[in-house]
Amino acid sequence: MGANEIFFGLITAAIIALVVFLIWFIMRLMDTVRALSKFIESSDQALKEAIGEISQSLRSLRTITDDVGAVTSDLKSFSGSVRDVGHGVQGLATSVKQLSDLVQSLGKETIASVCGVRAGIKTGFEVFLKSLLAAK
Repeated sequence: MGANEIFFGLITAAIIALVVFLIWFIMRLMDTVRALSKFIESSDQALKEAIGEISQSLRSLRTITDDVGAVTSDLKSFSGSVRDVGHGVQGLATSVKQLSDLVQSLGKETIASVCGVRAGIKTGFEVFLKSLLAAK
């Protein structure tokens, strides 16, 4: 065995070792690629589900905001109605005050008329009595 044969033997052993290492490395790399592929598939599925839930949540949120908008417009209408009722009550109070003033003034006039009629009847009765007594 010469130096060349030893050298070729070492090179052959190194190539065999390199081939064994490359085969082992490629197998490990394939396992890693498979695991990465499974991870990507499961992540993709989870993302699809999350996007579906987010879409559904956004639809629900849109429905809620529409309902809140409807409620606020109803509250605006209600407050306008309450304001109108307030104005109506204020007008009614003014009318009741005017009617009260009218009744009070009518009551004063009635009392004055009754007092006048009473004084007239009393004076008439006195005059009648004087005439009756003076005629005797």
